[in-house]
Amino acid sequence: MPAGLPAVRAERALVVLAVHAQQLDDRLARMERRLDELIDADLGLDIPTHDDLLEVRLHSARVSAEVTRMAVELQARIDDLVVRMPAVITENRRQQRARTLAETILDLSDSLDTTPIDLRDDAGDWAATA
Repeated sequence: MPAGLPAVRAERALVVLAVHAQQLDDRLARMERRLDELIDADLGLDIPTHDDLLEVRLHSARVSAEVTRMAVELQARIDDLVVRMPAVITENRRQQRARTLAETILDLSDSLDTTPIDLRDDAGDWAATA
């Protein structure tokens, strides 16, 4: 009977597929009935139509285009300000470098190990390790 074994497996697979197909068909039928009941009940539910979907997509495209247009205008304004105010930009860069240097110094001072003896105001022996 070994020759018939693949045929039995194929037959079982077909039966399983048929059962699953029937279950899917039943589920779809139940969903269609529920949808029909909702439509017939007229509960004030508006089911979206294809036109509604197109309207939402069109609105989304308009909003996206407006945001893109505004981003381009803002970039143009920023570029104008950069050209008109190089001294301010240079000063801001200088302040940014000074702030970075100050933060680096603070980080280095935080990493120093000190003991309570080191924190006294004595001018004597002072030891710190990095």
